[in-house]
Amino acid sequence: MNLLVTERGKAFTLLVGFTVALAMISDYRLLVIALLLLSLLISMRIHVELSLGVLEELSVETSTLYTTEREPLIVKYRLINKSLYSLLLVEYSLKYESSLTLIRGVKAGLLVIPGKAILELEFVFKARTGTHWIGPLVVTIRDPLGLFKSQEIIVGKRIEVSIPPTIEPVIVRRLYTYTRSTGLVKARSPGEGVEFYDVREYRPGDELKRVVWRIYASRNKLAVWEAERESYQGVLYVLDASRDMWTGPYNQSVFEHSARIVASIARYAAMKGYVQAVVLFNEIEILDSGKLIHGVEGFNQIVNAISKVRVVSDEETSQLPINWESLLHRLLLILPRERIFIFIFTRSSRYKLQYLLEIALKLSSLGHLVYIVVPVITAYDIPRDLPKSLYKVYRAKQLALLREDLEGIIKLREAGVRIIAMKPTHVAQKIIQLVESASLTYS
Repeated sequence: MNLLVTERGKAFTLLVGFTVALAMISDYRLLVIALLLLSLLISMRIHVELSLGVLEELSVETSTLYTTEREPLIVKYRLINKSLYSLLLVEYSLKYESSLTLIRGVKAGLLVIPGKAILELEFVFKARTGTHWIGPLVVTIRDPLGLFKSQEIIVGKRIEVSIPPTIEPVIVRRLYTYTRSTGLVKARSPGEGVEFYDVREYRPGDELKRVVWRIYASRNKLAVWEAERESYQGVLYVLDASRDMWTGPYNQSVFEHSARIVASIARYAAMKGYVQAVVLFNEIEILDSGKLIHGVEGFNQIVNAISKVRVVSDEETSQLPINWESLLHRLLLILPRERIFIFIFTRSSRYKLQYLLEIALKLSSLGHLVYIVVPVITAYDIPRDLPKSLYKVYRAKQLALLREDLEGIIKLREAGVRIIAMKPTHVAQKIIQLVESASLTYS
């Protein structure tokens, strides 16, 4: 690898040349000083070259620790120097996605890695929902005098982390309390299925594998377990993850609020026996959890799909608009023939209105119950960790977005589209009210 001579190195080289010239002209004794300066220059270059050789043999191990967006994301780099030669003055910088915030650790600095030693670097980020990239480390070797430096060298590897949204226990408990207090509880009835319903007396024709032998041993009486009739009430969540959905403070954007709502509803719906799935879209990709699936498996696939979505950068947004035709095609592939609920979480921005209207009308014409869900984040929902200097800016921005959303909501309602527009804390309750009411009607 080629070495680069710094500005200081160039000045030092000129000094050596000037000293040699001066010794030749006036006083040969200056040659001693010139030789000392030259040897120092050569030794600094040799040091950098040796360090580069050690750096090539450096072993790098990476590890990550995270759970959900509410817990910190910890990334560790272990630099293992197997050589006896120490690495001095190693400049490093960590590359990572601009949407992440580093809360502990130093993004760039100087390292000293002794010979036969291990150096561990720890970086702690404030986690957020989605897939994010971190790394690699970019290092540069310098000599102690700063005369030479190496080109930038990639150390370690780029890692990706997929962070799931938080399930809000308060929302889930509130949903259980609300449905029980209002009578919106799915009627359970015996039938074909896999979930346990009750134990009853044996009847001729019952399968032997359903016999509860424990009861027979204790009472000398045959009894069988009965399954609960499967519920085919389906729910499909469509989650907009385009760039404007990420506007707002860290962890408080419309997308992140929507992801937490969907995860909490999916958790509740899984325990209630509904089949469900999710589709996510932005300017660069369309993701889904697959066909509508029953129970905990459906919930797990929904949360996993949400954790895979990427935050789109401004550069990608300007180059790639949302492919609405592909989104509609993906939805039609997933949708079953039976009527289901479809909840599209998005912002009613001006450029989206016509596309949202077309998709809503198309899906409604197939017999599905389609709702556009707009979580309304008001200017009064100011995060506690937002600096006071940004309060007025945040309020002004939120009021402008709120006005745009309200104008879009009015236009969609006038066009006959069903709309759910309320604060994020109330959206889940409204959705479950609609789904449970339909379950009671059709059970």
